Amino acid sequence: MKKGFIGVALALAATALISIQPLLAAPAISNSSFQRVWNRQDLPVAQGLTDRSWTWGPAPISETVREDYVEGVDSKRTVQYFDKSRMEINDPTADQNSQWYVTNGLLPIEMMTGRMQVGNSRFDYKGPARISAIGDPGNFPTYADMLPLYQSPGTVNPNDLGKPATGYLNTDGSISGFNDFVNDPKTILVQGENGHGVAKVFIDYMNQQGLISNGSRNTMGQVYDPLFVFGYPVTGAFWVKANVAGKEVPILFQVFERRVLTYNPANPAAFQVEMGNVGQHYYEWRYGK
Repeated sequence: MKKGFIGVALALAATALISIQPLLAAPAISNSSFQRVWNRQDLPVAQGLTDRSWTWGPAPISETVREDYVEGVDSKRTVQYFDKSRMEINDPTADQNSQWYVTNGLLPIEMMTGRMQVGNSRFDYKGPARISAIGDPGNFPTYADMLPLYQSPGTVNPNDLGKPATGYLNTDGSISGFNDFVNDPKTILVQGENGHGVAKVFIDYMNQQGLISNGSRNTMGQVYDPLFVFGYPVTGAFWVKANVAGKEVPILFQVFERRVLTYNPANPAAFQVEMGNVGQHYYEWRYGK
C-alpha cells in the first residue's frame, strides 16, 4: 500500500509539473506591430544568422499590458516589455505602417529622474531607480547614481571633441581622469546630437550595416534608425568600473533617451558594444518584479 501510494503521488506530481510548463514559458509577442518591429533586428539573431547582440531580447518578459496614459484610449496604452526596452502603441488609430506607430519609451530618463511618464506632459514621481544600470545586479552604478550626469540638452566642451573619453565616474559621484584607453580610437569623442559629445564606438554601432528582416525575407541594410531605437544622448560618455560576472572591469557607458550603451574593450568584437537591460530594470522599478 505504501509503495503504491508513493507511486501515485509521484505520478500526480509529474502530471502537475507538466501542466504548469506553459505557465513558466516566456510570454509571446501578441501584437503584430510589435512583432514587425522585433523582426527587423532580432529575427536574424534568433535564427543564428548574425552574431550581433539583441536589440530587444529573445522574447518578451511580460504579457501585453494596458498601462495608464492620459492621452490613450480610455486613458490607457498598449505596451510590452523586453529585456532591452518597452514597445508602446500610444495611438491605435494612427497609421500602422508608420515607423513611429510603435515607439519605445524614454525609460532611462524616467529611471534617472524618478519621474514615471503617464501622459504626454504628466508624470508621477517614484524616485530615481536604485537598480544597477551596468553589470551585475546590486552594484554601482545605479540609475540614481547617474542622475548628476543627466543633461538635456548637453553642454559639451568643444575642446574635448576629437580626444578620447577620459572621464571616470567614482562611487561618490565625482568625476576624475581615467587614461587606460587613451590610445583606443573607439573612445574618441565626436559631435553628437543634443549638445553632447558621443564616443565614436557608439556612433559606429548605431549606424552599422547588417542583416535585417521583414519577417519573411532577410536583407542587408542599416540595422538601426538611431533616433527611433536610441534617441538623443542625455549624458556624456564616462568610464566606470563595474562588476560583470563577478569580475570588476572598466566599462565606457553613455545614456541615451531610450537606451544605455556600454563598451567593454575586453569582450569579443561583436559584443564590445551592448545595450543595457533597460526594459528589465524599468519593469522592476515600476512593478517591483
